[in-house]
Formats: sequence, structure tokens, C-alpha cells
Amino acid sequence: MSNELKEGDTFPKGVTFKHIPIDPAALDPLACQIPAPLNVDQILDQTTGNTLIVSVPGAFTPTCTENHIPPILNHLNDLKEKKNIQSVIIMSANDPFVLNAWGKLLLKESKVSSTGPKLMFASDGNAKFSQENGLSVDASANGMGIRSARFALIVQNGTKKVLYLGKEVERGVKYSGVEAILQAKL
Repeated sequence: MSNELKEGDTFPKGVTFKHIPIDPAALDPLACQIPAPLNVDQILDQTTGNTLIVSVPGAFTPTCTENHIPPILNHLNDLKEKKNIQSVIIMSANDPFVLNAWGKLLLKESKVSSTGPKLMFASDGNAKFSQENGLSVDASANGMGIRSARFALIVQNGTKKVLYLGKEVERGVKYSGVEAILQAKL
């Protein structure tokens, strides 16, 4: 049984995802590199700003690819300016190779600025983090197994306090989309 992470909680220690860093100058989705650990503690140990973690049930799925992540990518500068977001982790239970290719394709189509927050696409392998924190969904009926739920959370760097957590309870992007994040009371 998992404990559900909520606003006001301290973000769990020792969270590590897998990712393949994306070079904005080299967005070939077929170029593969070796995944590396993404130590979330190191990101949250920064003393300034906030980190946004956005989770999707699956890369290359319709809602995630069309309605959820592109608006966030297109508003990274707004998120930095209005919510002091310094780092953004977009995560899913997909493997890091899929997330890297998906991220490259999304970045080719978006208006991401080099002055925006640091951006990472990361794998929550086997939905481990999501399951341990009450943020998973069972998509077995669709042949996808246990997945990360669709959610967004903002963590204050340094204190590691969860300032915002918007988890979708139905299909769609109501609590985890860019509009909800920008309207969040921090």
C-alpha cells in the first residue's frame, strides 16, 4: 500500500529516474544514447526556484501528445516568470529511449526558448515512484499495465516542500495542464 503524496508534504528523498539528456541542437529522434540516472534530490537541493514535475500515462498517446505537454512546453517562460520554475521534469513509466524520442519530436514542434527552465524527459521505470506515492493508474484494461497517472506537482527547491499537486481524476487535462499550474496558489 502506498502513501499518497499531497500538497504540504516533503518530497520523498532518494527518487531517481532514468533519462537521456536532450541537446536542443540535435533533435534526431532516432539517435540513441545510453540512459543516465536523474537524481531528483540533486535538482531539489538547489536553493532557488521551484521544480515542476509533470507526469503522463504514456508518451505518444493522444491526450499527452496533443493536449497536455505541448502547451506546457510553449509556456515554459511564463512558468519561470510567474511560478519561479527553474527545472521541469516530464515523466512517464515509458522507457527512457521512448521518452527521449518523444521529447525530441515535441521540442521540434514547440516554441521552447533557451532562456526557459531546464527541461528533462525522464522515465519512472515500472511506475515505481508513482506507485509508492499514490500517483499511479492501472491501465491494464488497455494493455498498458500500471502507469504513472496524469499529474503535475511543484516542489520548492531547498525546502523540498510540495507546493502544488494537481492529479487528474477523470480523462482530460484539468488539474495538471498549464492553465491550472499557472493559476496554482503557491
